[in-house]
Amino acid sequence: MFVMSLIRLSAPGLALQCWASEGARRVRNRAAMQMRCIGNLTSGNVPKAESIEMVERDFANPAVAFKSKTFRELALAWCTVQAYSCDPIVRHSVHLYDWSVKILGSRLAHLLLKKTLLAHFCAGEDSQDILPQVRKLARHNVGGILENCAEALHLASTDPSGICEEIVGGPMSSRSYDYMIEARCDAYTDIVRSTVQAVKDVSLDGFASIKLSGLGNPQLLERLSRCLSERCRLYKRLSGGDDIAAEPFYVMDRTSEMDFDMFKTGWFKIFDDTSEAEVQSMFQAMDADADGLINYLDWSSTVTLWEIKKSVRRCKHRGDMHHATLNEEELQLYGKMLRRVQRIIDLAQELGVCVMIDAEQTAIQPAIDQITISMQRMYNTGDLPLVFGTYQTYLKGMPLRVQRDLQRSRREGWHFGATLVRGAYMPIERENAERRGLESPICEGYEETEDNFHRAIDSVLEHMVEAGKGPGGAAAAEVIVATHNRGSIERTIRKMADLGVSQDRVGFGQLMGQADHLTFVLGKHGYRVYKTVPYGPVDEIVPYVVRSMQENRTRLGSPWAMAVERQMLGQEVARRLRPF
Repeated sequence: MFVMSLIRLSAPGLALQCWASEGARRVRNRAAMQMRCIGNLTSGNVPKAESIEMVERDFANPAVAFKSKTFRELALAWCTVQAYSCDPIVRHSVHLYDWSVKILGSRLAHLLLKKTLLAHFCAGEDSQDILPQVRKLARHNVGGILENCAEALHLASTDPSGICEEIVGGPMSSRSYDYMIEARCDAYTDIVRSTVQAVKDVSLDGFASIKLSGLGNPQLLERLSRCLSERCRLYKRLSGGDDIAAEPFYVMDRTSEMDFDMFKTGWFKIFDDTSEAEVQSMFQAMDADADGLINYLDWSSTVTLWEIKKSVRRCKHRGDMHHATLNEEELQLYGKMLRRVQRIIDLAQELGVCVMIDAEQTAIQPAIDQITISMQRMYNTGDLPLVFGTYQTYLKGMPLRVQRDLQRSRREGWHFGATLVRGAYMPIERENAERRGLESPICEGYEETEDNFHRAIDSVLEHMVEAGKGPGGAAAAEVIVATHNRGSIERTIRKMADLGVSQDRVGFGQLMGQADHLTFVLGKHGYRVYKTVPYGPVDEIVPYVVRSMQENRTRLGSPWAMAVERQMLGQEVARRLRPF
């Protein structure tokens, strides 16, 4: 019964949790906390043309952009940016780290790193260590997104060999599970809960960042993603659409609607042993508004994993849908994973801390989306969203997914919370798709990704204008636009002004040690802005920083952004060295 109840969390309208008094107070007052952090912001503060022009000027003014930095910090930033702009250094950074430990010893090597590279990219080793850095950010109206680097190390150890070989749309994977991973997932749960506690201890307006692949076997998440993909393909077949087996998940057409006759005809083509009365009952359960039509949102909200398991027994042919369905063991493992996620978010709710669920590779991303939506249904029904999902807009079809989730939140009456990013796995995704002979899920070029990113931002901002008109008036939204691209930030601010969207509903985000000329200017002018703040023991944080540097070299637009930042840092160093 416990597993069945967890599996059915994907159905709408479940009010399963009560707000703990302390957590309710903190979350209800989050807007007030933001006000204290940014001083001159009010709930109706829409960007004005004059202030936008000032922001744009300050973005290009090194003296203003780096005013918060001491000369030592400025010089360190300039040296660091010079280093990670050099391809050979980044490419061989792991070997350089290993060599320094071997020659100098771990103690001296780690001490030097703490004073140089880690001082630029990281905040410290524990919650007490990071407090001065987070307070400094707060003095400049910048919030923190805390990320415990022990998480990254743990995830690397739990990733089964070959998980990235599987792509949604490719061949089926096996169902053999390593139960040692379950113990590591339990340990990771405690790590994430400690991060949530750290956010509460050091920040008034902050987030805890988590990766769901650390809370469940990644192989299980790949299996679940496959099952969700087949659920979407089944909807297309029932509605008479073309079935393209290897089509990327987010590109699949979900726009068709079905009346009862179309649904019945499609059902009897695929399934046996079902009476017309049973089909009628299924259709009525999906047709929540009783308009005689069902769409993909009706379908995906009603057809749970448990219902799929029952239905495939009636399939006329044992095809992909049958093989993709989770078995009893997998449903049990999925139930355990959901319980871990709930333990984390229950604590976050109690402490009034927002949780940001990170995006990952497409092999497991549909499963992450499913769990994120389930948690948003449960926890985002209060005054402000508690759970934020992440959308990687370099994936084909991502703007449509954003629009579907906005529509879903409005229909079901919960707050939409999102982080919009371009993405960080581009080379891996393309290589995996090419190796398996599948269509790449990644946009063909920078312009297409740019268009996706801006369309997704526009959809959320336009939704905000209509906020409060959904069931129960709870369809409001908050978004974090996470980008190092100055042009995208300026475009977003101007769009906010055009639509009359208040500054307290939109945040911006950058990584610690990068794009400071954007972060601190936004904070100065009263915008909500955040830095991702990684922390952890040196031996755990160094591999994380190395991987982060390597990933960031492939982020769309980063080479341009790094060149601009490097130039501005050099100009400010030279200005401060001038005697007059």
